[in-house]
Amino acid sequence: MTFSARKSSLTALAIAGVAALTLSACSSTNGGSTAADNGKIDGKITVWSWTAPAKGLRAAATDFEKLHPGVKIDVQDVGNPAIWDKITTGMAAGGAGLADVLNIGIDYMGNYVEKFPNQLVDLSQYGADKLAKDFPAGAWKSGTGADGKVYGIPYEVNATGFFYRTDIFQQAGVDPSSIKTWDDLLAAGKTIKDKTGVPLMSMDKAATQGDSGGLWQLLANQQDSFYFNAQGEITINNAAGVTALEIIKKANDAGIVEDRPGTWDNLVAAMKGDKPVATFTAGGWMAGEITHDAPDMAGKWGVQKPPAVRPGGLTAAINGGTYLSVSNTSKNKATAAAFVQYAMGTVEGQKATYDAGGMFPGFEPFIGSKDFSTPMPYYDNAKVNDIFIAQLKEKTPVVNYTSDYARALKVYTDAQTEVLLKGADPKKALDEAAKLLAQQTGRKIAKD
Repeated sequence: MTFSARKSSLTALAIAGVAALTLSACSSTNGGSTAADNGKIDGKITVWSWTAPAKGLRAAATDFEKLHPGVKIDVQDVGNPAIWDKITTGMAAGGAGLADVLNIGIDYMGNYVEKFPNQLVDLSQYGADKLAKDFPAGAWKSGTGADGKVYGIPYEVNATGFFYRTDIFQQAGVDPSSIKTWDDLLAAGKTIKDKTGVPLMSMDKAATQGDSGGLWQLLANQQDSFYFNAQGEITINNAAGVTALEIIKKANDAGIVEDRPGTWDNLVAAMKGDKPVATFTAGGWMAGEITHDAPDMAGKWGVQKPPAVRPGGLTAAINGGTYLSVSNTSKNKATAAAFVQYAMGTVEGQKATYDAGGMFPGFEPFIGSKDFSTPMPYYDNAKVNDIFIAQLKEKTPVVNYTSDYARALKVYTDAQTEVLLKGADPKKALDEAAKLLAQQTGRKIAKD
């Protein structure tokens, strides 16, 4: 089971850090200083975020204010998912009422950039483009537009964790380190089910929750694909997409996938062992979340990189993420841009943010430090952070959400339901989904 949706309370993990950044603005009609923005780092700015990430940003704001006396930063927890309605409403109103700094999800970024052009500041005008080398390429590019402008700096960068019950694998006599591909995993799943009665994974086969497409997204991303390509063309039914759904169908046909609504409560029940599953995949934030929600399961959960689709293939994928952006209606763009780059693009800023909020960062000078790579007793002292860092070094592909992600997710999950509950052919189901998506969006279906 994949679960990319964010539960609001997360636990922080570990850390390190040092450095500061002062930026000067250059004039522009779209992102530089204006009559209300004198290009200086001073005055007050407002930041919109939610729960745990807001805690991290408040910590960074406190340090930034000390570096720049006279600056005041108001970090507001506006809630999740309420923040998306607030941002979308503000965008639709030409930016009216938006905060200076916006915490934007990776699945919303493409939508805002495409549907509301010029609403977000091109941060490269404040030197943010120089940070590109310090972030995973895939995550960085998902925050830039087709025009190459930098619309957001990565805040949370979720590589995918493959979580497994060590006690169940041991009981079944399966060595998790021997699982190199998804075919290996499905074979292991049959053994686990036969010997323990525990399903390999669970899925919401009727797609009652949006996250029902998470496993397909992971498998497609591991093959450098997604719902759309970089040109915005539909790729849901290309060879990679079909292979991904074929793997899911194979697991379902083998009887190792339990049908279970994709709710947070059900996931917590799986963590606690009340509704056991042998494995599930989720973003790196889950490593800390399990310790919080299932403390009594210490030593019974392990984590490693996900298996590859094919031998020698990617054992990595981006499983969601967020960005910090600056609204183009901000009257204090220079200060907003400086704060964003301090919090996301300096070791000291990242340390403060991570310590307080626990969001897995992508800033390589920070995550590459020794203190960040600390053993976690819950996982038998494994250096869990190293697993996610190793994935980010695999050059994870860009995830092209576009403004039509919601439509793509709906037509995909409908197709998946046909395959899992009615035995439909994956290729035929995805071809039909692609045609429907093309009709709904006017986008072309890419040639495979």
